[in-house]
Amino acid sequence: MKKRYVCSNGLIFDMGMNNGDDTAYYLKKAARVVAVEANPGLASEARARFDGEIRSGRLSIHQLAIWNEYGRMPFHISRENSHWSSLESQWADRNGGGTEVVQVECVPLAHLFALHGVPYFLKIDVEGVDESVIDQLEPLPYIPAYISMEDCRFGFRYVEKLTALGYDGFKLSNQALVAELADEAVNHRFPAGSSGPLGEQVPGGWYEPAPFLHLYEQKVRSRDNERRSPTGVWWDIHARCGSPDKLI
Repeated sequence: MKKRYVCSNGLIFDMGMNNGDDTAYYLKKAARVVAVEANPGLASEARARFDGEIRSGRLSIHQLAIWNEYGRMPFHISRENSHWSSLESQWADRNGGGTEVVQVECVPLAHLFALHGVPYFLKIDVEGVDESVIDQLEPLPYIPAYISMEDCRFGFRYVEKLTALGYDGFKLSNQALVAELADEAVNHRFPAGSSGPLGEQVPGGWYEPAPFLHLYEQKVRSRDNERRSPTGVWWDIHARCGSPDKLI
């Protein structure tokens, strides 16, 4: 299948909305934002925070989880850190702090693309099931030109799969430094814990896959999963399709 990469429709997907700090930034960067958050408490707080944007039609919030099929599944809300909440129980309870379990609706990514359109930027931060989202892009003819995802110890596999999907440029974003960054074009400073800039605004140049994997091995972790980064440093991987003939 010959894929096309959407780059100019002014639509962003925030997959893993959490407290809404990323959504607040994306609303400054795009005409429309679609946010997904499985935690019912966080989704309710976000609806109150962004009431005006929802009523104007600029923001749609879906309280559900992304999975590879429709249905209901248990969602594990971490009592220690809301960012760890996941469909995967061990992921949510990684430090033994306990979880609260709720049942959530699950839909495939293609369902949201059919409802809203394919975004030009897709943030994937769905704790433990990120790879499922990448896999769901494989059969689709139209996919985002830009993607970001949390490293989550599987960066080599993520990059290999994204390369197979046609992404040819990669950046590493040091998430421990996000609070030092700003997007001056939209007068936005990034709160600590947010995902930070997107696409071309992420500091640094784009790497082709092989040089990027070498950089990843030097800065993040070895192929034997030996950690290279200091404690407290974590990373996001950004990918793009930079081939003009493939962009729409």
